[in-house]
Amino acid sequence: MDERIERARELIENREQDDSNLSAAENLLLELAPSNAPDAAMAYGLLGEVQYWRGQISEGSNQELVSIYDKGVEYGKKGEQINPDNIDSVFWLAVNRGFYGEANGILSSLFLIDPIENGFKKALEIDETYYFGGPHRGIGWFYHKLPSWPISHGDNRKAIHHLEKSLSFGPNFYLTHIYLAQVFLAVRDKAKAREHLEWIQNAPLTANHEKEDQRYKEQAMILSKKV
Repeated sequence: MDERIERARELIENREQDDSNLSAAENLLLELAPSNAPDAAMAYGLLGEVQYWRGQISEGSNQELVSIYDKGVEYGKKGEQINPDNIDSVFWLAVNRGFYGEANGILSSLFLIDPIENGFKKALEIDETYYFGGPHRGIGWFYHKLPSWPISHGDNRKAIHHLEKSLSFGPNFYLTHIYLAQVFLAVRDKAKAREHLEWIQNAPLTANHEKEDQRYKEQAMILSKKV
């Protein structure tokens, strides 16, 4: 593996330690991505991950978020063109499409339903364990956010199935607990929702990701008022 990939992964992992780390990772990956190197598809996938994290910490408008996630979508598409089976490109493309849809408005983004669902299904086939069960987490949240029949085929039962499967691959991953709490609230299972919210409130902050986890703790405090 190209050492620039390894260095970029380190910078992304340590994104909270220095505000410039995401940009530094992007610069390294942009050196590699346009080439014909074996790791080019992975580089584009990781560029998609960079955009995802930019969107997560952005305090901008929905239109600014649309722009951020759209760039992530373009990176993912390029990676998939190079290697359709590269998990980094396939997974982060589906993720960025999903958040693009949320920022743009679900009803304005119905054209993305099939690409998002198919993307996560493909990621499941490639590696269901990737990024702490990310493909299961992604498609689970997708089924929760998707409008139900007759508009579309949102299904909270499927959402719970996939999110719990995701949790089996990453039991200490805060975001999966947040998602499960919200889905259980949606189906009026307050006891289950409370279980996940209490886990979040009591769990220690993850080293190097304290800011991210603190955001989830604050979100859990707000959600706890509903149980």
